[in-house]
Amino acid sequence: MPDSKRTNSNQSLTPKLEQKLLLTKKEKIYLNILETPFYLLKAKYLPLTDVKDDYYAHNEDLHEVLIRLLPFFGLSDEEEEIVEYIIYNIDSKGRLRITPEELAEKYNLTLEHANKLINFILTEFSEEIAQNSQSDYEYYIEPDAILTPEKVEVRKIDVKDPVIAKAIQMREETLRKICEEIRKVNEYFLRGYRKYPQVLTMRYIARILGVHVSTISRAVRNKYVSTPIGVLPLRIFFGKTLDSKIILQELERILSVDNSIKDSYIALILKSSGIQISRRTVNKYRKMIGK
Repeated sequence: MPDSKRTNSNQSLTPKLEQKLLLTKKEKIYLNILETPFYLLKAKYLPLTDVKDDYYAHNEDLHEVLIRLLPFFGLSDEEEEIVEYIIYNIDSKGRLRITPEELAEKYNLTLEHANKLINFILTEFSEEIAQNSQSDYEYYIEPDAILTPEKVEVRKIDVKDPVIAKAIQMREETLRKICEEIRKVNEYFLRGYRKYPQVLTMRYIARILGVHVSTISRAVRNKYVSTPIGVLPLRIFFGKTLDSKIILQELERILSVDNSIKDSYIALILKSSGIQISRRTVNKYRKMIGK
């Protein structure tokens, strides 16, 4: 039988886990463990044992974490200033110390706009606020993997229960494959040569790995990777496209230096920053800003 037919036959005999209507107990365990961040797995299965590896718990100020992620959301200079003020008014327990009315008065905003910016922070950074807020004990971010231009390593946990051990092994393998695909297209970003990461879609990764897209979503949710740039949420490497606001800001910055530069050259400059864009798309955005 030809290889192609044999492969198709094998795939048809093995339904994708997420497509099954009824899951077995083992499959439910696997999906739950896949979705669980490392620090929770460690607390549940190794409550009295330290994991012996080369990873170290990472503790950062909540404000520093949120400020570092702001450039990925395409805010205007004015909005970024306001959002920074909101961030520095989040206390160590993740509670906001200002009201929308106070924010609106300080920056001469409408109440609707003030609420929108506050909701933006609380929604987009909900994971980071939860991870970095202190309760009755000092909390540390423990990344699930290390991601550098040269390698990918996923943190390991050894348990005696064979079912749990198998599920954790499958989780580690899924995360390793996802991070490896990210590493392949983000070498320049990880080396600091590009300002923005090359984003991937979960559907694309699912197709490469041969799994359902919801499996990728579970694997990425609430996960962090340690990179040369810092500890970053894995989700920043995923998305349909880079926010159009970011593209417009970068385009205006380039045109402020040289308004006569050709669209093809602008496309090359943007690509060197990590923004994959065509000449025609550059021309479209250029018309939008009237330059």
